[in-house]
Amino acid sequence: MPKFSRSFLLLITLVSINLSIRAQEFNQQKVHDIMQHFQVPGAAIGIIKNGQVIAAQGFGVKTLGKDDPVDADSIFKIASNTKAFTSAALAILVDEGKINWNGKVQSYLSDFKLYDPWVSQHFNLIDLLTHRSGLGLGAGDLMLWPEPSSFSRQEVLHNLRYLKPTGEFRADYAYDNLLYIVAGEIIPAVTGQSWENFVEQRIMHTLGMTNCFAGKVSQAKQQNVATPHGIVNGQLQTIIRSIDSTKPSVSGPAGGIQCSLNDMLRWVKVQLSQGKIDDTQRLFSAQQHKMMWQAQTIMPLSTASKRRDNSHFSAYALGWRVNDMDGTLQVHHTGSLAGMYSFVSLFPELDLGFVVLTNQQSSAARSALMYSVMKPYLGDTQTDWLAQFSPKPRPVDQQTVSTKGGSQFQLASIKTKGNKDYIGVYDDPWLGRFIIENQEDGALQVHSIRVEKLIGSLFEVGKDSLLIRWHDRSLEADAIISFKRDSTGEVSGMSIAPESSNIDFSYDFQDLDFTKVKNP
Repeated sequence: MPKFSRSFLLLITLVSINLSIRAQEFNQQKVHDIMQHFQVPGAAIGIIKNGQVIAAQGFGVKTLGKDDPVDADSIFKIASNTKAFTSAALAILVDEGKINWNGKVQSYLSDFKLYDPWVSQHFNLIDLLTHRSGLGLGAGDLMLWPEPSSFSRQEVLHNLRYLKPTGEFRADYAYDNLLYIVAGEIIPAVTGQSWENFVEQRIMHTLGMTNCFAGKVSQAKQQNVATPHGIVNGQLQTIIRSIDSTKPSVSGPAGGIQCSLNDMLRWVKVQLSQGKIDDTQRLFSAQQHKMMWQAQTIMPLSTASKRRDNSHFSAYALGWRVNDMDGTLQVHHTGSLAGMYSFVSLFPELDLGFVVLTNQQSSAARSALMYSVMKPYLGDTQTDWLAQFSPKPRPVDQQTVSTKGGSQFQLASIKTKGNKDYIGVYDDPWLGRFIIENQEDGALQVHSIRVEKLIGSLFEVGKDSLLIRWHDRSLEADAIISFKRDSTGEVSGMSIAPESSNIDFSYDFQDLDFTKVKNP
């Protein structure tokens, strides 16, 4: 495994000095060990207990190769921890009588339509926030990620009608992002304010969150922004996404907020205070607080959670997950975007909260950091969480791939100059147009018109079956194309499936259904 340089490891240690508030509240050496093991350039970790911040500390650097340290005001993407902000924004509007949790979505957004007309008519605001729509896991997420996306929120709203359900409405849990985009669109529909302006003015400004942004980070704060990183081809690298900052992020209400540790601790404080800001102000009522933490959709409970956390139930509320951990209620959520991971964990019965922000896309590092800080407060001071969350090493041949059927192919020997039948234009109802064409060397390439990062080389792995290796290797989302033929033997369309079960669910290639365009 690649190692940090000695100077970089020294920098992680030095920049952590004097940045903490009562740093003895967690084991700093364990944090350093985890960051070194998983190659995490920077992290910010905070604890709040009984309404008081008892730790708020930065570790490492904002950007690999630079000496700018992470501190408690460094700004990270919090990804899906945004969902609780969107739920809180709607709760404020419920308090004001402008919307009703049981109100039908179509009464606010007339263009809202799912694949099933009956479900569309009965879908309410709670359904938007609770992952029980019947849609498949991550359905339609390719309209949001990989960034930059050329889709608008209105297009997302419209394209929902093309996504076929895979489960039962209000019965099956399947995590989604698109319906949080719809939830965000409720706000301008009833207030005239964008989701970004409402969240910033009604939540962030009210709580004094000066280093937290639903929209574009202000120019004055740009120097505080951390850079995303990931392991690409075995090496730690920055992950660059060319995003047009003049346009609102299509994924905003589902995962677009950027925030500092200090401001996230302000957010956690008001959550633990059940919406109370001080003796005279509330962000939302106690009734809405209870509603947002009320279990709505039963989630599967893993064997690991039973063993590791002594858990007996798991459920999704409104922008939060709820379960029991070591005999006490846990309210929590994680966030995952390219190069930026976050974790917020609350224990309301203990008046205790934790925040972990990192600028590296390692879920194992995120979990190891959170558990190392959190579990001692629940009585476990012995477990080595670095060991618990370290994946078993396995050899990887970068020139070998395995298909879903288990067959292996050497890429260098199978790059295809292609069956000419494959070349052409293909349209999907919701993701739009893909083009398969010859490259200069005669080999085949595929690219998406709407999602610029989806461009890759094609390799033959079977009859009418091609492997896509995306040119941007940070995607970690190679896929298999299967071509369809009509009764005359002509290629009539194609489907795409993830090449591996380890690919992030937001690459929902399986939801695509392409038809070949005869006369583009």
